[in-house]
Amino acid sequence: MGVLAMIWATAAAAAAAGQPVRPTPKPIEPVAAIIEGLRTHDVVGSDLGHSGSERENALLIALIRDPRFPESATDLVVEGLGGRFQDAMDRYVRGETVPDAQLKPIWNDTTQPQIPGPMWSGSVPPLFQAVRVVNETLPRARQIRVLLGDPPIEWENVHSAADFQRWLEQRDSFPAEQIGRDVLAKGRHALALFGGGHLQRKQQATNYQMDHPLAQTVVSLVERAGATTFLVHVRFQEPGARGWPAPSLAIIRGTDLGAQPVPEGPIPRVSIGADGRMTPLPRDQWISLRQEEQFDAVVYIGAAAPAPALSSAICNDPAFVRTRLERMKFAGLPPSVPDRLRSLCGTP
Repeated sequence: MGVLAMIWATAAAAAAAGQPVRPTPKPIEPVAAIIEGLRTHDVVGSDLGHSGSERENALLIALIRDPRFPESATDLVVEGLGGRFQDAMDRYVRGETVPDAQLKPIWNDTTQPQIPGPMWSGSVPPLFQAVRVVNETLPRARQIRVLLGDPPIEWENVHSAADFQRWLEQRDSFPAEQIGRDVLAKGRHALALFGGGHLQRKQQATNYQMDHPLAQTVVSLVERAGATTFLVHVRFQEPGARGWPAPSLAIIRGTDLGAQPVPEGPIPRVSIGADGRMTPLPRDQWISLRQEEQFDAVVYIGAAAPAPALSSAICNDPAFVRTRLERMKFAGLPPSVPDRLRSLCGTP
């Protein structure tokens, strides 16, 4: 019996024996736990790496390098990387020589034009370098594939905010279809790395109502397609985690943490009409959901890392800066975002 199954069985036995049904979650070693999740589920979803913290990235790389990982997972599905350029990533992780000019759009030509964001920094990020190195040791049939989870936006055909919105609306449906086609239909298993909003079983912004297409998340869509999921959310600060090793993982099902309500996010709640129109919901109509209904485990990272600094190296390409500023207009970002870039680069 694996460690996750043992934890769940222990919680059930405690309940049957009349012991407290809501024990405190217990930390376990995260790499082994995530690998076991991959062995027993079609998709493990996590927001690991989303903040850019060094501890998160180190944990992900340790996971990829673990020899048990390619025995359990065959795909990484990653948010924010341009799906239009899948062929370039496929060739890169297979070990082929791919020019920077073909790799750069993977990070630069996405639906995410904000700064900082998924930007090409002059080299492939360490996570994907690690996949390439691991693949060198594996036969082609067992090599890890990196699926680019951002819709394949055609920026040359985006001339208005409405054009941009059509692509933005696919940020959950595109990767969900990708997982269905390239993972589930082929009997493969995937680690899906997305921000927590995409990893909700029920959409908090729609008051957990899931009857409209716009309410769907990556997870709700793949579960509707029959996938089994194991969802792991990152925690930098958690009152019950004092004294836990950093990093560590804890199953929340059946624990006191699992019974707590899902924390409120920054997005106000709305109802969605049949015509897609969104109406703000009064606060007294907001409903609550237990954390164990929304996800399965937490990874405790430790103290939150400061936001990554914006590198002035991007200012060396004026055309790139102009392109970013233009795309921000279509995205309707607040003025503070383009102003930050202008201030850094001295661009009017």
